Amino acid sequence: MERGIVLERKRMPLFQRRWVKIVVVLVGVLLFLSIVALGTGYWFITKSHPVLEGEKQMNGLTQEVTVLRDERGVAQINATDLEDLFYVQGYVTAQDRLFQMDMTRRLAGGRLAEVVGEAALDSDRFFRTYGMHRYIEATIEKFDDETSRAVDAFSKGVTAYIDEVFPEGNQPLEFRILGYEPDPWTPEDSAIVVKYMGYTLTGNHRNEIENYQFVQALGDDAQFLFPEYHVDDHFPTIYEQVDIEDMPFESGALNSLKAFAPSEFNGSNNWAISGEHTESGFPLVADDPHLGLEIPSVWYQTHLNLEGDFHSVGVTVPGVPGVVLGHNDELAWGVTSMSVDQEDLYLEEAHPDQAHHYLYDGEWEEAEVIEEVIAIDGGESHVEQVEITRNGPIMSHLFHDKEEGEEPVINSEALYHAMSLRWTGREAGEELNGVLKLNRATNVDEFMNGLDEFVTPALSWVFADRKGNIGYRGQARLPNRQNSDGLLPIPGWDPNYQWDGFIPIDELPQIVNPESGYIMTANNKPVDDEYPYEIGRSFYPYRAERLDEMIQEQIVSGEPFTLEHAKEMQHDFLNTQARSLLPLLVDEIGDSELTELELAALELLMEWDYVESADSGAALVWHQWYNQFGERMFENIVDFPYSSALVIHDTIHKAAHDEEGRMFAFLDDEWHRDFTVFVEETFSDAVATVKEIQGSRVEQWAWGDWHKMTITHPLSGVWPLNHLFNLGAWEVGGSGATPGAHSYDEETGRVRHGAGWRFVADLSFEEPAQDIVMPGQSGQVLSPHYDDQIETWLEGDLYPVIYEKEEEDAGVNVMRFVPAEEE
Repeated sequence: MERGIVLERKRMPLFQRRWVKIVVVLVGVLLFLSIVALGTGYWFITKSHPVLEGEKQMNGLTQEVTVLRDERGVAQINATDLEDLFYVQGYVTAQDRLFQMDMTRRLAGGRLAEVVGEAALDSDRFFRTYGMHRYIEATIEKFDDETSRAVDAFSKGVTAYIDEVFPEGNQPLEFRILGYEPDPWTPEDSAIVVKYMGYTLTGNHRNEIENYQFVQALGDDAQFLFPEYHVDDHFPTIYEQVDIEDMPFESGALNSLKAFAPSEFNGSNNWAISGEHTESGFPLVADDPHLGLEIPSVWYQTHLNLEGDFHSVGVTVPGVPGVVLGHNDELAWGVTSMSVDQEDLYLEEAHPDQAHHYLYDGEWEEAEVIEEVIAIDGGESHVEQVEITRNGPIMSHLFHDKEEGEEPVINSEALYHAMSLRWTGREAGEELNGVLKLNRATNVDEFMNGLDEFVTPALSWVFADRKGNIGYRGQARLPNRQNSDGLLPIPGWDPNYQWDGFIPIDELPQIVNPESGYIMTANNKPVDDEYPYEIGRSFYPYRAERLDEMIQEQIVSGEPFTLEHAKEMQHDFLNTQARSLLPLLVDEIGDSELTELELAALELLMEWDYVESADSGAALVWHQWYNQFGERMFENIVDFPYSSALVIHDTIHKAAHDEEGRMFAFLDDEWHRDFTVFVEETFSDAVATVKEIQGSRVEQWAWGDWHKMTITHPLSGVWPLNHLFNLGAWEVGGSGATPGAHSYDEETGRVRHGAGWRFVADLSFEEPAQDIVMPGQSGQVLSPHYDDQIETWLEGDLYPVIYEKEEEDAGVNVMRFVPAEEE
């Protein structure tokens, strides 16, 4: 008994044992330190977030300005003075988007290497050569007095924010990471932001180079690869109405020039429905521009109320004063890319002995030579010598490596040894004058007058007013080409290939109140085949085809349009491209040679309704199949993937209807391919790829399991910043061919392109217009508005746009900016 008592005393409670106490204390200390570290890190990151309530004295103001921020962080700026309004717009925009603004002006001006080092040198070399920064002074000279005052005030507001937060150590986190302070904002910076947006939506120099490479391979027969837009009768328009002998540039060199070319397929949707077809009896406008899905969004929600003048709400591009897209009291408007060709490549004949001289009309002309000094963080500056001919800057020097003394890779026997690029965006425009006119417009005529002198970007504007009018204008400075269709580089020495000025404004594509009762644009061709000017070949038909049929079906049904219908259309995932091409491909497949898995995949496709929902296995098979066509269809001809949707579409349709089953039957025999063999091989490989990424259980295949959206930040390429800045991996449906556009990387499936802003408005304004910006209003990480609109965006829903915010409204933060007291 006593022994038992002794043994019992040795069994001490667990938490009384010394080693346990030590562990508990250590864990507690570590937990405490972790909490302190997290708290300190949170404080360090978030101390740059703006103060949203109270009163602030500002040296740049003459009158009080009130800023009402709603639950999404959107600031309604109420002012009585124009310069005060834009001063505060500049300040507020910088609070949310300063790093984005600085990156945009640096990228466009070729000044990224100054802050990120050698990795950005190639980008800087390209943009210093392209030369947007050399043409903004002429744009500023076009400012009228009021625009000058507005842009100056906006610039001072941005600079006031910089001058305030950096001395206090409250700058946004990205500037701390990179270790630099941005320069003051200037009117030149706002002008170059406009030019950069024009560049991202510009023309086809990538396409010209690729066409040139096809000509290298095929000679004159290459022309048969490039169809007109109407290869299919269903492809809608918006409304109805060089002989190269020597090929000096090697294919690899040409590919290098394409590296910085903007995508030709930056897309968008918009439409206006006449009040005769709407429930309210007023017009309805919808818009969803598609650009890269990044942090932060390309678009910044803004709301400007200048007492006694104008009251507009919508979005702008950070750095551009005013409301660029949205609505005021009387109008609503939106844009898509016009997808026209604003640039041409010129082949240049260089003098054999005299540097910087190029032939024109039998005479040698000396090019302007500019030395661009590119500063490099952590390294020696690079000097880029830029030659500018009458046709534009010489781009072909970018073919070669940047080592001193290396020459472009060319055929020395050729007559011409350089390639220059002309772009209409180098012309001075009045876009910033026009933005104020748009904000003040009260009817479609005033709105179109405001567009008249826009040079770039090339946009399809759709608009409507409360008087019941709907309208369309394709606005840009578009070249009037002589002896050229813009498909190939043209002789720079021949006057017959010079542009004959520009298409007159009154002959640009435009229409008001069409008989159909609606206008729709989705990067489809803006004019019919009778239009007298050559404006491009990079139009995209499939989203427009689907939107057109949805609108027509509803009109025929007699059911009136509402905002809910517009939202559903923006989130529609039916793929008309697959609907047109898939039956032709399936017909070529014989089931006798198929494996069990391939038979199951084929059955999946044959039963598909062409809707690309996230859980669709057929959509996954279709895209893995289609993605092979651009590379493998032309693999015997060129050494690069060729993604022209119209060329692929035309090639498949012609092959499917060829009596001998040949692909490229219109070319010489050496290029013919057996269409059935091509279809069966690519289908088999597509199924193998699906099996590799999602296994062999067909019932578990799902488009969204591979087609995921992760929104990335410019600094996320550096680990572990990706974990701090990047957002999510959401499974999504749709693709670039569906109105609910989610374009993706073909290698990884990552969705990287879509509608950064969605907007719908009924001009009765009986209920508010609705919109959404993805992922959120703020570019400052850990802000409550950094990612607060994503889930709603994914659901295809929108938020009310409150046109008259009141200080007492729930969720509204009120900040008063007042003139500083004189000392």
